[in-house]
Amino acid sequence: MTKKLDLTSRVRQGMAVERKSAVARLEEKDVAATAHREASGLVGANGHPVAAVTGSRLKVRLTDVASNPYNPRAFYNPETIDTLRKSFDEQGQLEPIKVTKLGRFPDKYVIIDGERRVRAAKSRGDDYIDAEFVDEELETKALYLRAYRANKERDEQTVFDDSVAWKKLLDEGVYQDYRELAIAVGEAPAQVNKIIHLTSLPVSFIEKMAHHSKAIGLAHAYNLKLIFDRAGQRVAEHWLNEVVEGRASVRKLEQVSSADAPTRRPGSRRTHYQSRVQFKRRDGVSLGELKLFGDGRTELSLQGVQGDDQQRLAERMKKLIEEWSSELSDAALTLEERTGTESEQT
Repeated sequence: MTKKLDLTSRVRQGMAVERKSAVARLEEKDVAATAHREASGLVGANGHPVAAVTGSRLKVRLTDVASNPYNPRAFYNPETIDTLRKSFDEQGQLEPIKVTKLGRFPDKYVIIDGERRVRAAKSRGDDYIDAEFVDEELETKALYLRAYRANKERDEQTVFDDSVAWKKLLDEGVYQDYRELAIAVGEAPAQVNKIIHLTSLPVSFIEKMAHHSKAIGLAHAYNLKLIFDRAGQRVAEHWLNEVVEGRASVRKLEQVSSADAPTRRPGSRRTHYQSRVQFKRRDGVSLGELKLFGDGRTELSLQGVQGDDQQRLAERMKKLIEEWSSELSDAALTLEERTGTESEQT
């Protein structure tokens, strides 16, 4: 009986030592975690936590989050943000954003990945967002490339986002030229150069293409740029709508963008006019036709009009075109005045 009691006592003593050891290990782990948070800037100068740690995540105040200054995405569709907000309502935040520290934002957590989630959380009026802290200060190239690759893995990155982001990287000297940038992002230099050329378009036009990125790829966009350069924004927007509605292919855009003064391309029998109006006399004899081209040209070709009739026709056409031109100028002026007034009120 005595031996049995001794054995029981020793077991109890061993369990007590083990409990003490476990508590000590937990305390040591907590001390180490606190030291890590202090070293990483996760507690403020007053010693109070800036973010509360929940498991492997941080609860970061949205007011302490800064957007990536080299965010690879330039365009965000409000509809996708709203969809994500509804997902937060129903399921909560499933994936933490990734943040790091950056010298130029000493008191902020800079987003590496998760701008859409931050926007969705802000639209809900949330105070905090779940984040995963990357314990290293990334230099500019690494900050951009990590975010770029994260987006590429999810197929969220578009050529329109790339065009704006790449132009900024080159303008600020992060990469010396498009060839160095092409190596960094793993794309052909010619492809990168073509994408960057899209930035010659107004941002508003690029944004319109970005909102329809499922229908508009680089081949569409580049030819729309050529049309824009040749014929202006109104004609380019017409063909942009044609693509979105499924009525214009890349081949059609190529035809329009390469249309010169002749109605036919060299070596091709296909005409390039967008629409045609034919004129006939009352007796059915053909007088000619009016052709409207996708690049903004309008051509009138008449035959069988001679002498005084020809002169009178020219005078009437001149008067008609002058009146039409004056109406356009008045409309443009009115729009400019209205826009200026709205800007002043804003």
